[in-house]
Amino acid sequence: MSIEVNYPIGLQSFSEIRTGGYVYVDITKYIFHIRLKGKYKFLSRPRRFGKSLLISMLESFFRGDRELFRGLAIDSLMPTDWERHPVVHFDFSGEDYSSEEVLARKISSNLECYERPLGLKDTERYTFSERFRNVVTTLHRTTGSKVAVLIDEYDNPITLAIDSEQLQDRFRNVLYGFYSSLKSLDDHVHFCLLTGVTKYGHLSVFSGLNNLMDISFMKEFAGICGITVEEMQTTLRPGVERFAEETGTDTEQAYALLNEWYDGYHFSKNMVDVFNPYSVMNALARTEVMDYWYQTGAPAVLVKTFIRNEFDISELNGKLASEDMLNNISAMSVDPVALFYQTGYLTLKSYDPQYRIFTLGYPNKEVESGLMGSFLNVLTSKGDSTSLISELKHQIEAGKAESFISTLTTFFAKIPYDLRRNVERYENYYHSILYVLLRLIGMDVEAEFHTSEGSIDVVMKTAAYIYIIELKINGTAADAMRQINERNYSQPFLSDRRSIIKLGIGFAESTHTIDTYLIER
Repeated sequence: MSIEVNYPIGLQSFSEIRTGGYVYVDITKYIFHIRLKGKYKFLSRPRRFGKSLLISMLESFFRGDRELFRGLAIDSLMPTDWERHPVVHFDFSGEDYSSEEVLARKISSNLECYERPLGLKDTERYTFSERFRNVVTTLHRTTGSKVAVLIDEYDNPITLAIDSEQLQDRFRNVLYGFYSSLKSLDDHVHFCLLTGVTKYGHLSVFSGLNNLMDISFMKEFAGICGITVEEMQTTLRPGVERFAEETGTDTEQAYALLNEWYDGYHFSKNMVDVFNPYSVMNALARTEVMDYWYQTGAPAVLVKTFIRNEFDISELNGKLASEDMLNNISAMSVDPVALFYQTGYLTLKSYDPQYRIFTLGYPNKEVESGLMGSFLNVLTSKGDSTSLISELKHQIEAGKAESFISTLTTFFAKIPYDLRRNVERYENYYHSILYVLLRLIGMDVEAEFHTSEGSIDVVMKTAAYIYIIELKINGTAADAMRQINERNYSQPFLSDRRSIIKLGIGFAESTHTIDTYLIER
């Protein structure tokens, strides 16, 4: 019989995890390596991937809490006495940042935690930058040791204000002054790490600190946040065995299911597989597969940003990007593709060293299904679409093309008028909705399928059928079917044993739904 395991779900305190009997995936080996990468470091990882726990672990390390590390990797890697250093730890999570005043209070409260014990008074007379310098220099002077500066979720205020340029601008000005303090503290700082989801290249912390090293893409830190395959097979194996027992599967089947839903993240060119730690811990604790990570923060704002920039949703999976594009985002001009990568909704799938280009894609089933659901909700204002998806899936797999079209027609007709009337602004509006629906169904679907004669709008494959779909906005089904036949779109699939179903669909601007359709088998 498998054993019960206590999982640290939601816990970010290294000390509490180590003393509370929780399972701990040992990442302390990275302390040894991170010390060798210069004085100032930056690490970008998606939310709930363990950045705060990493910061807490480093805080315990620099404070010299050796007992917490007994039996862990760093204990043997650094067997001699550890140097103790005072720590300044700022955490920018946990606020809604609805105004500049909220950010100011957050910075001030972080500083007061150190000013009061140090006896620093009349702080209201000073700027945040001056107060920060006073804290660090006073700690150095009073302890005789240089300071370890740990700043967690440095970018949170700006990222949460992504939908408001004015608020972003005000936050940027406040943070500019605060982070610029680091430039004048070199003689007093022993170690500095900033973590965040997004790297905003135009903040002074990056433009002013020429020696700041971004370790986000470095292969030796690929597994610093998250859970590697090796850790799943060792540390978490008892939990996987219990998961298998509770779900009526064997251990290898359990690993395969967890891999399908939560694995697939890559943060370096060597493509080390990383599992989403939040989802894995929840799945093992509850012995059930669900959208744990995605449900904690569905990216409606990110999806709206993507659509507003008129990107093609179908191009997300397989998008090409350079490291420079993914590594830097301007707070003044956000690239939605880079933002989707840094926030964890896309990941690295492969790397071409000749052209130094990454191919991006969805990490796993949890992310893709959740993201497609968010796109559908933003595009159509539909909430739970479970019953619709189930109905469409049955119709497609059974080859019931007429029923499939009828269901789609009813669905499009019920889209609220305020969204439908913007069809001219979103050139691929209906294409996007259809693509999202088919991805949610779980079909093997490809948009803009290229042939020698042209590009098919949608190719969809099931176990028994291959659907060739052509859509015409303000055109007729006859126009769409004529294009399918004249350009011989079925040619690439003639050797396939599956039956071919050709669908020509016409959308009418007057009704904002399917006006005509033709089916050929």
